Amino acid sequence: MKTSTKITVGLSIAAVAGVVVAVTASEKIVKKVSHLSNRCKAKKIVHDKFGGNDKIMEVVDHLSDNELDSVLNLLDKVKEGREKASDYTEKAKDNADNVKERFLSFIEELI
Repeated sequence: MKTSTKITVGLSIAAVAGVVVAVTASEKIVKKVSHLSNRCKAKKIVHDKFGGNDKIMEVVDHLSDNELDSVLNLLDKVKEGREKASDYTEKAKDNADNVKERFLSFIEELI
């Protein structure tokens, strides 16, 4: 085998290994940035909703990444539930107005 072929094969293997390392490292970096972002979101929620309570802030600092993800998922579900309840309230109000109008028109027909 020629020396140039050996060098080409060696460089190709090194390039593939470099790509594999870069992809693996980038996945870990993305995960780490995501967890840091979630921790900052949780601290902002504590700051906004609980006045920056030191005890709650300490709890957030000691939560694992998975626990913090679970807490934020729970908060998202609560937010969705609030939005659904708001939608139902609006629909109920619209239906009540509709029933009121029908009732008034029925009374007017009777009179």
